[in-house]
Amino acid sequence: MDFIKPLRNYLRPYNCVSFLQAIWFLSNHLEFRGDLPPYLKNANPQGLRSNLALGFFLWELDTLAREVILHCEPPLGKRVTEWGQVAKALNLLKKAEQDGSTIDVRNVMSEMTRIAHRQFHWQQGVTHNDLIRTRKIYRSPGMNDVVRTVYGLSAEEVALSGFAALATYFQHFAMTSDWCENVVSMLGFNPRPAIENLTEDLFTIQKSAREVRALNGDWAYAFNPLWLHPLIRIEDGTRIICPIPGLLARRMTDGLYFDIAGHDVDVLSAHMGPAYQPYIGEALDRANNGRFTILPEQPYGTRRQVKDSVDFIVADDTASLFLETKLLKMGRAAKEYLAPDNAVTTQLRKLAKAIGQVYATLTDALAGMYPHWKPNGKPVHPILVTLDNWNLFTHTTHGDLATLVRSELDRRGIDHSILATHQYVVCSANEFEVAIQVMHQVSIQAVIEPLVKGEKVGWLFSGHLRQSFAKELMEVSPLFPEGRRSLLPRPPG
Repeated sequence: MDFIKPLRNYLRPYNCVSFLQAIWFLSNHLEFRGDLPPYLKNANPQGLRSNLALGFFLWELDTLAREVILHCEPPLGKRVTEWGQVAKALNLLKKAEQDGSTIDVRNVMSEMTRIAHRQFHWQQGVTHNDLIRTRKIYRSPGMNDVVRTVYGLSAEEVALSGFAALATYFQHFAMTSDWCENVVSMLGFNPRPAIENLTEDLFTIQKSAREVRALNGDWAYAFNPLWLHPLIRIEDGTRIICPIPGLLARRMTDGLYFDIAGHDVDVLSAHMGPAYQPYIGEALDRANNGRFTILPEQPYGTRRQVKDSVDFIVADDTASLFLETKLLKMGRAAKEYLAPDNAVTTQLRKLAKAIGQVYATLTDALAGMYPHWKPNGKPVHPILVTLDNWNLFTHTTHGDLATLVRSELDRRGIDHSILATHQYVVCSANEFEVAIQVMHQVSIQAVIEPLVKGEKVGWLFSGHLRQSFAKELMEVSPLFPEGRRSLLPRPPG
């Protein structure tokens, strides 16, 4: 752990809250175009709009916030008074990452996957689609009952609570502990149950960070407790700070999953999965302006063995998508540790099982067993749309997944030749909501064919679309603008 010592020793004399406030200014500036105070102006003296040109990044501020909480003085210490003090910490953080690295030619592709999970969500940001998707899924009748049990508030009230807090923390680093009661007249209810779920005291956050930290090459990727509790009580609970507002935004979208999943193991299969599938159906309907034929799931088979078809068939005059929806969140271990065989295999096996399910029903459909769809000689593409983004783009990951898929096909008695004629594609809901709009402009086959043949097999949809359909991407818009208008706060700038 010697590689961490220079950063740790540098941070120790500083006041923790003062350093976190500097991180608040900088993260707000990078992600939400917030203004920098005079003492941090030199972080971007020319007012550049490109974050890449600045040389420091949101994922580094994420890691630095964790290290500040671990090593800075909570009540005392010197204050941050200039950009150079933070810049030195960031440079020491970069050096710690380099010195602690255990990357070599054997695990470089696994490292690329880990880098993707650390960086991509910061690069892509929290989109309008993310906000509305979360809102719609959690407002469904069954999920709303679960949310009320977990939080004591309805799903709509939880959403409004989180985004009212986010609107506040766009503008202020800290708020007083009575903020919840002060906004009751505006919201029409007390948001405290939701806010308390996002809040922890500084000592407990520090303890959690110490328990999950890694003192080896996994150090930079270790879990930051701020992802679970982005709000911190300080000064005997009289003030609550938010070091990185972007973490609060992510906690109120993807992060809600962990509250719900941890509440009851049956919630996912009984309520959240059944809410996710109709949401994708609604997104398909919104994206369609007459080009697609959309066929929802139908039962088929015999009275003794009733089966369900694929969730949706989306067809145009060039091809058909056999679309299956699955929640399938990737576990932390596969994102944080370098090539942990058991952890990665366990996670990928979940994907392989879902892909095998698509091929099983596709085999029946190609044999003419579907009552609502028959083969027409045009290409058929199986696609798995997961709630989480698995970032499946490295050769190592794809090689492992391909092996597991073949094993799953063997288990189901399906000939491997189906992979050559109907190569599967995996994408996230967020990517799919963009891709389906591009398909509507140029055709299903034009978008999908490069992803199932040749050099782009395994590419993320986002990279493929940026490279090949930049013009069409300009025409993509939020699918549910009416939901966005009623919820989104307005960041400064």
